[in-house]
Amino acid sequence: MDYTIIKDEETLIKFDSGFFFGKGLFETILIKDKPIFLKEHLLRLNNGLKCLGINFQIEESELLEQINGMKNCALKLMVSEKNVIISSRAITYTSKNYKDGFKVKASKYKRNPYSPTVALKSFNYMDNILEKNIANNEGYDEVLFFNTHNILCEGSMTNVFIVEKNDILTPSDDCGLLKGVVRDFIIKNLKERYNVKETKISLEQIKNCDGMFLTNSLMGIMWVSKYEQLIFENNHIIEKIKIEYENYIK
Repeated sequence: MDYTIIKDEETLIKFDSGFFFGKGLFETILIKDKPIFLKEHLLRLNNGLKCLGINFQIEESELLEQINGMKNCALKLMVSEKNVIISSRAITYTSKNYKDGFKVKASKYKRNPYSPTVALKSFNYMDNILEKNIANNEGYDEVLFFNTHNILCEGSMTNVFIVEKNDILTPSDDCGLLKGVVRDFIIKNLKERYNVKETKISLEQIKNCDGMFLTNSLMGIMWVSKYEQLIFENNHIIEKIKIEYENYIK
């Protein structure tokens, strides 16, 4: 498969169902000295391509050859039937973000937990983008989606965890969400030490929880200081998980 490398504003896009109908997938990968969780990102991407009926796979060795020399940036990999596009950008999360925490609100739109695309990181990201823009304009950093049963799903760009006494809770797959690689890291590697549980989380549980945090590949772990009118403290368990995660990716 030919790769199209985006440099500045120059692109060579082949028109296909990705361009016309959004039938394509993307991954956003943190690169420090080397890509972080690259195998996990490519596994999710390649499994998703099979679901879409796109009959080729992205090979790790080929991608590494194309991104050789990239450091300390965000890599975006976009794949459709006739295109493999690579671009990079600066990471915009600041030390102030981690100090102050994120302010989040709920979207008025509901996720369909039965949709076959809800678990795919597809080009069809318009709901997420529009709702995040509205939240940003209202002074929030992120927007959270609930499903048609009023159960928490995910953020527009993040997975969500809450602290409930000594438990760390995150929405289960059947709530309708994209399973992030940092979410999976916490579940698989920290599950026993921090009693991490995949479950259904209601609005009432959020209102009564002891803390909340968000995850994605670029930000890592970000504590939530405010959910709409509800104020949270930076729970010590969240800080411990953040430190463990950062030590791991070093």
